[in-house]
Amino acid sequence: MIVTDMPLPDKTRRQQRSLYDFTPSELGSFFLSIGDKPYRAKQLLEALYSQPIGSIDEATTLPKFLRERLSEIAVLAPITLRTTVTSKDGTIKHAYEVPGSDILLESVWMPSEPTDLESAGVTRPRESKVPGDQKHKRHTLCISSQLGCAVGCRFCATGHLGLHGQLTTGQIVYQVIHARILYGAWPDTILFMGMGEAMHNFDAVSSATEILTHPDAVGMSPRRIVVSTAGELERLGAFHRKFPRTHLAISLNAPSDSLRTHLMPLNDRFNLRDIRAFIESIELSHGDRITLEYVLLGGINDTPEQVNKLLRYLRPLAGRVKVNLIPFNRASGLDYKPSYRERAHEIQEAIKSLGIRVFIRRNRGRDTSAACGQLAGGQ
Repeated sequence: MIVTDMPLPDKTRRQQRSLYDFTPSELGSFFLSIGDKPYRAKQLLEALYSQPIGSIDEATTLPKFLRERLSEIAVLAPITLRTTVTSKDGTIKHAYEVPGSDILLESVWMPSEPTDLESAGVTRPRESKVPGDQKHKRHTLCISSQLGCAVGCRFCATGHLGLHGQLTTGQIVYQVIHARILYGAWPDTILFMGMGEAMHNFDAVSSATEILTHPDAVGMSPRRIVVSTAGELERLGAFHRKFPRTHLAISLNAPSDSLRTHLMPLNDRFNLRDIRAFIESIELSHGDRITLEYVLLGGINDTPEQVNKLLRYLRPLAGRVKVNLIPFNRASGLDYKPSYRERAHEIQEAIKSLGIRVFIRRNRGRDTSAACGQLAGGQ
């Protein structure tokens, strides 16, 4: 099912900042800069995040004169929904128009089955009380940090797209806000695993994470946020120092530098030895693990030789990592094939024998190009 929504924003509004660009700590200074009082920040935060609004005029926590002033100098929504596409498995891909770009920004909403809250240990932002039988659906939202990607992983449609621009803080945050508007619920988990290399847009991703986790904004537990990188380790370390409770993921995808460099050119700068040293040195909370992602490419990184190398690489990291095995998702222009299901389970069992938690990811949204590695900005 395809749904079309809203006209494009007009050109006169393209230079205006979105109110979602500001972190809670920045809003007070913003109001001072326009001649008002810093306490207005708290009033605006209540309007923006308690029950997300559809227009600045709906921010009734602010007086009318101030709403009119804000409407003249700022915008609310920094991106505009163009289409939603629903997969057979219920996964929904959103395509947003970004001012000044021909490339669409894509995010993916993945609803799940009802889950008992107490057994899952879930804390949902702003909605701590769940009526009825204390069951709710746990939702995951995969969001983008860039328009395209400069890393150029050979097995990824976004990488083939190239980089077409950075997203602002507000454009990142609004993917979450708009999902709340569309579905009436905050996501339980946010994955920075959509379009782009999150660490190549460090400042905006950091500000967005501050907004998503701040108690006066979205108020989400940082443990419900996963930030993935192809291997930008220095920036990932800096991000971890700012947000030590967020979960980190690193795309591994090969157990040798020669193969990894072929698949992921970034390996020339941050190789397997660097990744191991990073994992061994980073300070983790008790029980936390760094996720290593391994896209299974049939006949390439799933052969007995490659798997034996993978096991040797992982063995010293047991207790500090968990592994996500990701069946390759076909996309136009990508000349790879996924591993056979039986082979994926064999690899899973081999890694398990090291005492490492390992999962085979259920790739959702394949039929609508919404799965891992398929986002290509509507191309």
